[in-house]
Amino acid sequence: MSRKRMAIVAVLMLGAVYLALSVDWVLWKRWWNRPDDLGEWPASYFEPSTLVPGGNAPFFVTTSPDELTIPLAVLEEAAAYAEMHNSAALLVLHRGRLQLERYWQGIDSDSLFSGRAMTRSILGALVGIALGEGALESLDEPIANYLGEWADDPRGAITIRQLLWNISGLEVPPLDDTSPLSKNARISIGGDFAAAAMDFDYEREPGAFFAFSNANAQLIGVILERATGKPYEAYLDEKLWAPLGAGGARLYMDREDGMPAVFCCFRATPRDWLRLAAAYVSDGLVGERRLWPQGWMREIGSGSGVNPNYGLQLWVGNPPGKARPYVQGTDIGFPHGPPIAAEDVMFFEGGGFRTIYIIPSEQLAIVRLGYTHPDWRTSALPNILLGGLASRPAETGLSDPDLQERPASRLESPGTPLQPVARARPPQASFIRAASSAANASKVRKGWPTASREAATAAASAAGPFLCVERNIFFNESSSHGAMNALIGSAHFSTSSPP
Repeated sequence: MSRKRMAIVAVLMLGAVYLALSVDWVLWKRWWNRPDDLGEWPASYFEPSTLVPGGNAPFFVTTSPDELTIPLAVLEEAAAYAEMHNSAALLVLHRGRLQLERYWQGIDSDSLFSGRAMTRSILGALVGIALGEGALESLDEPIANYLGEWADDPRGAITIRQLLWNISGLEVPPLDDTSPLSKNARISIGGDFAAAAMDFDYEREPGAFFAFSNANAQLIGVILERATGKPYEAYLDEKLWAPLGAGGARLYMDREDGMPAVFCCFRATPRDWLRLAAAYVSDGLVGERRLWPQGWMREIGSGSGVNPNYGLQLWVGNPPGKARPYVQGTDIGFPHGPPIAAEDVMFFEGGGFRTIYIIPSEQLAIVRLGYTHPDWRTSALPNILLGGLASRPAETGLSDPDLQERPASRLESPGTPLQPVARARPPQASFIRAASSAANASKVRKGWPTASREAATAAASAAGPFLCVERNIFFNESSSHGAMNALIGSAHFSTSSPP
């Protein structure tokens, strides 16, 4: 063989090796095997996954019929609404006692059920714990303190709080770009969720634009790993899941020995979702143990000036209208309905209208798991139950099948939308990190690029497609559910999309 031919063969072989090493084979495998229904992935698709062992403590005491603090007829009305709107589970906890536990569609108390975009709402609790321990210094410190790749990048000036509030200014990729090469796809089904999040570009000044973003949430996960020196799943289990007494749950991983998706697809039992909700209601007090600094829920429930209805990775209060936009200036969002009759309501929300309601003033936690329904309204279930409490006027209950707007009772005059409530923010505790930002940057899991932005970009460039399997959003109340589901099947996987 001539030298020229040998050179050509060598170049071709090197090219083949480079291609084999640079292609994100995980992404392409998932893309090829993607489910027909992009709105609901089967459990088998959330693989690989990693176990979060938990603590397996006894569950809440079931209240006997003669000791119910919510009338039985009201509980049955809520259950009927849930069943009629394609639910799989409904659990209601009031004053620390289980009022209702109802299941449908083959789900039971031991079934692992994906929370989809509800998953990201766990971040608020973990950030509070990390602040209390001093692993994080402040919500208002620049993320370059932990993401050394962005030390000389305008993205490094984004604060932790701005990521949590979804006002980071990072790009919002088009929702209709379902290419396997899109950034939405890379962060949804690619083989390196962290690198995919790091590949989101600076698009606008931080603090000025709200966009529900998978990248924002994933970056918070990366920051927690670097600040604590522990894999996200280990920190979650040690600091939150096991202390809750929850049982085994599973996190969706980008690859074997990789990083979990912190924005989507955490699978836990309905009962364990309720344990988490109860901890939020009690401001982190579980038995005799306080999981995060007292008063932290006021911080979690404080929205930004840009979007007062979104706190630290969870929804708060009532929007001015009947829908909550997921991207500022668009009509992409969830149908909210008339105001929820509690000023301090907060809720996790995921695709298929999975919802966890937290109402600390009433010591009320509600878990609704299930699937999408064209007539779903976020406010319906809590208003039924709030109407049954002795301290609430009866007219706040659901009184008509079409969910027509009714007077908002003692919260507002009839016909006036409930405005977001301004919550006082507690003084931000200041903690001093023991390690420098360079040391923090070294506390990373295997395979994470730390040398430079270029290295991170190179590692991310092989990532892949967009499957928004968590959303089931509505462009407006008259939008076709089928068209919507096809576009953004699930909020959890679209960087700019709802759960």
